[in-house]
Amino acid sequence: MRSNYQLWFAMGLLCFYTFINKEIAYAGEADKDVALIYITSNQQPNEDVFALQEMLQTSTSVDVVFIEDVNERNLQQYKRIVILSSYQTKIPQNALSSINQFQGPVLLIGENALQFENFSTWHEGPTVELRAIGEESLSNPVRWKSIQPSADWEIVKSATSLNQSYPFIVTKDNWSFIGDFINKDLLLYQWPAMIGELLHLSKPQIHPAYIVLTDINMKTEVQQLEDVVMEFSEKRIPIALEITPILQDEFEKETYYLHDNKKLLSYLQKLQKEGYPFVLSSSTASQTEKNLDYLVLRKIYPTITSGDSPLFKGSIQQGSQQLYLSQIDSRTIYPVTVGTIANTDNNPLYPVKQKIKLLLKVPSSIIGIQYPAYFNASYVEELAVYLSEHPQIELLNLRQTKQQVTSKNISIKQHENGEQTIQLAFTKIERLKILFEERPVELILWAVCYIIFY
Repeated sequence: MRSNYQLWFAMGLLCFYTFINKEIAYAGEADKDVALIYITSNQQPNEDVFALQEMLQTSTSVDVVFIEDVNERNLQQYKRIVILSSYQTKIPQNALSSINQFQGPVLLIGENALQFENFSTWHEGPTVELRAIGEESLSNPVRWKSIQPSADWEIVKSATSLNQSYPFIVTKDNWSFIGDFINKDLLLYQWPAMIGELLHLSKPQIHPAYIVLTDINMKTEVQQLEDVVMEFSEKRIPIALEITPILQDEFEKETYYLHDNKKLLSYLQKLQKEGYPFVLSSSTASQTEKNLDYLVLRKIYPTITSGDSPLFKGSIQQGSQQLYLSQIDSRTIYPVTVGTIANTDNNPLYPVKQKIKLLLKVPSSIIGIQYPAYFNASYVEELAVYLSEHPQIELLNLRQTKQQVTSKNISIKQHENGEQTIQLAFTKIERLKILFEERPVELILWAVCYIIFY
């Protein structure tokens, strides 16, 4: 009797365990949305795959999957499929069959369209040089093997060569096709919304925005900087201050230290106490730690770097096509998407406004603006008015973000409430060495005086 009881108890536990495991599995699978399937010549995801992944991740969850790994079982956990096919090849039958049977929205970009059942009545066209996609001209022509869809497909956008147009984006029911992922020029700002609509994705409305006062160094006019900071403060616009504490002037062949401008140093220390965030800028990447030591020993604690440094978990970067706030290897990247105010007498904010207008077309894109400290405060009000006209822009206070800086002698942890936990481990010898590198003549004079008088 006891043996039977133990058997039934064990079977009950097994059923319960199986049920719980199924629930956990389904819960995990319910979070999956887009399978981004790639077909590349080297069987590795390329730049376009990563760009698409980043774009889609602003709206939903995305898994990147190699075409050889696709089967009916693993596709069942997804709601949508995007296939990025960058070269002609025979698609594995198992993957082809699984995708043909998929019930959700499917978007194919690039090659191999005619192998799929929904595109089987299409025809290949000539290879042409495209000059424009829709209304957007291309800076350089792009060679493309054209496709002629059947008449029952809706043409969303056409592409044009010199004298002829070709269906380029088409859709029917749950299936859509894009001729090629040409991710450059103004198309960079068009794809996210277009692809989101084809996949029936919800469009995020909020655009985080941040403003950094740049070009702050020993040569900065203190009163002018104070006026700009005060103007932003009165408009309730959060800003960060980017400082180059040790300026290497290649033209003058001179090195300028922030402490040589005592009034400026004192003002920046005051802003540190008031809770302003600081961004460290170095003339060269190799000087980052030296610049960090310099500022910290003067009680200014930068939590973000301009450029790239392993010492910082947060960095402001420019010069790339990145449009979103992103996490890479546990680091937060804040791209400068707008750039800086133009140094012209005629409407210097015009390029800033035009760039913001483009970015507002890109769901969830970040708006990163640079305001040079050598500009006067007269442009702040115009910028503030323009930002206030777009309620989808959400100003970001970088002091209220998680940041971390770690070097041999420094640990700075910034919390979301703005508080900073600072730990320094400089020895007296290290401090003396740093001071000697910065002010050798002054320290030698002090040493001589000490010897003479004591």
